[in-house]
Parts: sequence; structure tokens; C-alpha cells
Amino acid sequence: MTMNGAKGALGWALIGCGGAGRAHAGWAAATEGVTVRGFCDIQAGMAEQLQQQHGAEFATTDPDRVFADPSVDIVSIATSHSSHAELAVAALQAGKHLFLEKPMAMTMADCLRIHEAMQAAGTKLMLNFSIRFSGAARAIRQRITAPKVSHSQCMMGRADLNRWRWHPVEGGGPLWDVGVHMVDYLCWIHDSAPVEVYATGGQITHPGELGSDDMVDTTAATIRFSNDSVGTFLMSDAGFNSVISKWFFEFFDGDNTAVLYEHFRKVSFSTPDPNEGQKDETLTPPPIERLSLLVEAIRNDTEPYVPPQAGILSTLLVETIIASIHSGKPQQVDLSALPEPLTK
Repeated sequence: MTMNGAKGALGWALIGCGGAGRAHAGWAAATEGVTVRGFCDIQAGMAEQLQQQHGAEFATTDPDRVFADPSVDIVSIATSHSSHAELAVAALQAGKHLFLEKPMAMTMADCLRIHEAMQAAGTKLMLNFSIRFSGAARAIRQRITAPKVSHSQCMMGRADLNRWRWHPVEGGGPLWDVGVHMVDYLCWIHDSAPVEVYATGGQITHPGELGSDDMVDTTAATIRFSNDSVGTFLMSDAGFNSVISKWFFEFFDGDNTAVLYEHFRKVSFSTPDPNEGQKDETLTPPPIERLSLLVEAIRNDTEPYVPPQAGILSTLLVETIIASIHSGKPQQVDLSALPEPLTK
């Protein structure tokens, strides 16, 4: 992969110019060493709007225009979930580095296909699991190094079922939209392989309204990790709690507690204190930049901050949660097909 532009700048292009894509465009424009080249969307007007806003060279409705452009080194993909696999494989086969929206793909088989294409191309792939970029979330990983118990919650408020994220094929519903964020963050903080899931739920808030009887709108799950720590997981659009916000996490290591809230912007720590019994501290550290971390991995030939293994594991966990809900039984997490670094 050659670096194009002045001072070895990396050329960047976007496929998918909706809300998530516009965020990617802002990150690219603000990242040193990146030149915004072009935009692609099935709706020409959306691509043209971002082209004008960022002074890019081209706007197109054809992803092959992006893949064939030698001035494009990095591709961000922010399209509907069901399209990730085909677009990601095509981008990697064209020799592009990839910043891929979650979920990596909607099946383990497709995740592994993406990973194989990345290995064959010798390029880099980073996932956009947003919680990992939160300064507050990162502070928990630094301070709570071995949680024994955790609780995570995402209560979204009543969903608009007309949005593509709730389409049974294009989006898959909330487990694929927000659930992948939650399980990724839990695995990252517990720092241990998940080995068993027991989940219940199903179509609790929208029975018969989701276009597929298999689609899940509500989940209550327990995840057991290989180090014998355990995490609980609650997700639904049954309501919204303004006190703790849409997202809420608690981690306990036996002595110390961390609470992540206000849309993972704020963290409160409680630690034992010999004089006061307990010391409380609340922090609101800023988030870290995203695309610059992929640029760093490309230039230094190192693993990206959120590596593809994280995307594979989150999809596997969501698949296992769904299997447990439908079977009514605990499910073992089959790690045998995962790339070697995850099984160590």
C-alpha cells in the first residue's frame, strides 16, 4: 500500500453517508495525515452533500469507484449491517485499509471471511465500537483491572420500527445495533474469554411486529467468563431512565466499584479508604480520537486499537445470546473457530 498526497498523507473515502457516515467524515477531516478523497452512497445527493462540505474530489453511487481509486488508502464503511460483509471483503481485496462500523458482520461465517480477506491483503482493519473511545470507559479499564461482577444496561426508549436498524435483514434489531457495543465492552473490561451465556427475552415490546418471529427486541442475559467472573446484560426499548441515561455499566472487583453513565461520558469510582470508609470520585475525561489510531497502526504496522478479533467475538456472542433465548437453555460459547489470539 502506497501513501498518496502531500507528506505521505493517506487518502480516505467513505461508503455510507448517513448519520454514522457523517461522523466518520468529521473524524477524517480532523485527522492529521489524512486527505479526504471521496464519498459513496446509494443516494447520490447524500454523497454529493458531503463532497461539497469537505471539498472532496468525487461523489459516487458505485463502491467500485472507491475500490479502484489508487489515491484511496483507507475506506470507512458505515452502511446497513447486512451490507458490511460484501463491502468489507471487496475493500480489502482491493488493498484498502478499513475502518468498519459495527457489527463487523451479522454472522460468524461472514466475520471470518472478512478476517481472511484482511490477512490475505496484508492491510489493517479497525472496528468502531464507540464505547472503547470514551475517556470514562477507558478510565475503568485502567483502574478496575480484574472485575469479578458487572452489570450492563441499554434502555433505548420506544423504538421507531420504520428505521432500517429494525428491519430483520438489513439491521437485525437492537442486539446488532447496540448489543454488540455492550458485549464488546464487557469482554474488554473483564479481559477474559466468554465461555457460557444464559439469556431470556424475545419479542417482549413488539410481539408480531418485527417482520420475523426470530427477531429479538428484549434481552436479559448472564455471561460467564473463563476467569470465573460474571456479567449481566439488559437491553430493551421498553423505556428510558433519564437518571442513568441510555447506557449504564457497573463493575465490581471485590473492593473497588466503577459506574459508567451519561451515555458513557461520566464515570464514578468508589474505593476503600482507611479514614473515611469509602472514597468517591467522579470523572468526565474527554474521548480519544478514532481514525488517528488506525493511521498509527498503518504507519507502524501494529494491531489497531479495536482489532478485527473484537468484531468477530461480539458477533459470536450475539449469535450465542439469540440461540440461548430461542432454546431456553444456557449455551456454551464456541471459541474454536476464532483466530488464535482470542483463544490464548
